[in-house]
Amino acid sequence: MIAEKHFLTSIDGHKIFVRKWSNPERATPKAVVHINHGMAEHGRRYEPIAEQLTAAGYVVYAHDHRGHGHSIPQGGLVGHYADVNGWNLVQSDVQRVNQHIRDNESTLPIILLGHSMGSFIAQYYCIKHGDTVDAVILSGSGFSTPGALRAPRMLVKLEKLRSGPKGRSALIDYQTFGNFNKKFGDTRTEADWLTRCNIEVDRYIADPLCGFLCTNQLWQDFLGGLDTLSRLRNLQSIPNDLPFYLLSGERDPLSYHSNQHGIHKLANHLRSAGQRDVSVKLYEEGRHEIFNELNRDEVVADMLQWLDSRVPGAASTSTRAKATA
Repeated sequence: MIAEKHFLTSIDGHKIFVRKWSNPERATPKAVVHINHGMAEHGRRYEPIAEQLTAAGYVVYAHDHRGHGHSIPQGGLVGHYADVNGWNLVQSDVQRVNQHIRDNESTLPIILLGHSMGSFIAQYYCIKHGDTVDAVILSGSGFSTPGALRAPRMLVKLEKLRSGPKGRSALIDYQTFGNFNKKFGDTRTEADWLTRCNIEVDRYIADPLCGFLCTNQLWQDFLGGLDTLSRLRNLQSIPNDLPFYLLSGERDPLSYHSNQHGIHKLANHLRSAGQRDVSVKLYEEGRHEIFNELNRDEVVADMLQWLDSRVPGAASTSTRAKATA
């Protein structure tokens, strides 16, 4: 596998760090998978998945979201999208990377893969730019009603008033990630909610580019995006023939509820919005980072099977990629 790294300039001049992985032995790749990582992590964590995807004939791109990884400018804030208009700027970054992919891989279908925060970024992206991708994979995702979002949005508003937009709230962190970990009782670390694999948990904790507190402004931007996604009329702008593959651990605390798993709620929400091809895959005992779970090989094999069923092997099959190039 060959790894390449470069920066792209986004709409506001912000430099976005991008990784590309490819297989030099594959003359004609099947498609491109564009990965959108989660909150308080970065794209390099997806290199093991890229290894398996490239071996199967896919090209993989992963960019670091602004405020994350190597997309933080010198003197910039960790865990901060922007002072104003942050969520829309994040969307512009995704669009910029998508355009770069279409410019450089013009005949290949594009699969947008989003994990956790990245899954919501991906959903939102499809509202306005769904015609620039050929399939969508969402992992570690879920669904919240506007009513369920009121309390967290109010908490963020109060914390922003208390410590400012660039402040970082231990209370917000506890109410989200702290509560996630509590669902597993006595745990070895504060990050055990991520995966049952202790090696991956320890890697996350030791990674200086992971696990930081995000700013109050980022939380406000993010929850505002979730509110938009919670309203059915907004999702009706997504092309209804766009295939969606939703995968999650059955015990992912982001979306695990006793009455109905959040991934099923999301699937039903998408179907209600008119989506005709929504597949769901749940893994018993799996936690939040399903690609870092003990059964990761099974997870990737299932995803590849779905991809191969939705993306024909001939590189010339992407009508969207060619139409929008």
